[in-house]
Amino acid sequence: MMMIPRIPQKTVRRLIAAEGYLELGMPHQALRELDKVTDPGSLTASFSFLRGESLKRIGRFSEAIKPLQYAADLLPIPHSQLPWKSLGACYRESGQSDLAETAEQTADEIASEANIHLRFEPLGSQYNPVVHHEVHLTINFEPMPEEEQAQSDEDILLENEETEDFGIDPEIE
Repeated sequence: MMMIPRIPQKTVRRLIAAEGYLELGMPHQALRELDKVTDPGSLTASFSFLRGESLKRIGRFSEAIKPLQYAADLLPIPHSQLPWKSLGACYRESGQSDLAETAEQTADEIASEANIHLRFEPLGSQYNPVVHHEVHLTINFEPMPEEEQAQSDEDILLENEETEDFGIDPEIE
């Protein structure tokens, strides 16, 4: 029977937190979480990708190359597409255009073979880590018929008996 090494919950939580911070456009916080990981164990590839991506997003492109290369080598296809794409951007930003083209071409080949789309946008020249962060949220809902809407508004008011009057008359526009 083969024993699978156990990864401490704290390590898993820190990697999840770092990924969340990256998704929210907070790479400094992601890096702080990753700095607390002492041994990522079997999650080394994910740890390396998150570290490289965090470094890239704060503009430390040369420093990001080593962990991204490690992640690109360790992760299986199609998961290695993201580190290859980020690696290309880091090579380009650090003036190594030949290596950038090779890395970007590798990412594109993986994408076309697997027919997948990037989760993190490549940052390139339009990224400014100090001035601009974007979070995109899409909410889809079915509008309620008007008679049900009117009824549910009344129900809410009836359920909450202690209503407070703020001096606003909803009938006056």
